[in-house]
Amino acid sequence: MDDSLTANRDYWDELAAHHPTTDFYDVQGFLDGQSTLFDLERGELGGVVGERLLHLQCHFGLDTLSWAREGAEVTGVDFSETAIETARELRDEVGIDELDAQFVESDVYDLDLGERFDTVFTSYGVLAWLPDLDGWADVIDRHLKPGGRFYIAEIHPFGAMFGTVVRTEAGEPTDIDGDPADYVGTLAWPYHSDGALSVPVDDGSYADGDIETAVESVEEWTHGLGEVVTALSDVGLRIEFLHEFEKACYQQCPSMVEGDDGWWRFESGDDAPDVPLTFSLLATKPE
Repeated sequence: MDDSLTANRDYWDELAAHHPTTDFYDVQGFLDGQSTLFDLERGELGGVVGERLLHLQCHFGLDTLSWAREGAEVTGVDFSETAIETARELRDEVGIDELDAQFVESDVYDLDLGERFDTVFTSYGVLAWLPDLDGWADVIDRHLKPGGRFYIAEIHPFGAMFGTVVRTEAGEPTDIDGDPADYVGTLAWPYHSDGALSVPVDDGSYADGDIETAVESVEEWTHGLGEVVTALSDVGLRIEFLHEFEKACYQQCPSMVEGDDGWWRFESGDDAPDVPLTFSLLATKPE
């Protein structure tokens, strides 16, 4: 791994140690039989019974194991040693056979399992940690069998521009609460970044704002939809669909409210922002 990304891995090691205790992940609910998958990916991917599924950037494995419960033979991959150890412990605790759910500690770019899968899957907050989408697409293509499919559900790069804060002219953070048009010129993130963005991590994580870490900053990247689609197309994958949704997998802005379906949305009304917050994409590999 590049030395510049070591802090990223250290950060995710710390998060993997803390996240299983948060309400956001509700590990107890998972242990009691609940799925951590959203209706979006379950509906758009459909049945996976008997399929071999590769889950990239799986964190501590809840979604991976949920796919195993759906009937797939899964392999989860993450660069955090702590995350992979926790995933294996959860697998054993719920009684899923090791042959049906394997976990591999590896950086995405170094991954070469020497086998091909029916489905490669990844979701929610993964692309920001990848400096090179062309290399990412190569890994996906290398692990897909002919006729296989790649699926991603992810935070929309346009919605991500607003973040949870914007910066005023004085450089001070201010909460977003209203029409994003009011904040043009003060947006937290660029739509596309040519290089790494140094991001302070003194305000916890998306799962718990009170998490304290030894890591002071990490490096992230922003990728527009065009870059995502082009990277996958350049390795020969066929784009079957690209969908956009006005809902988020977590509370991106303070004015969002959580629905009964677990999705976060701006409250309806004339002042509600009309912006895409999530996208999904399905691509297939020609026979």
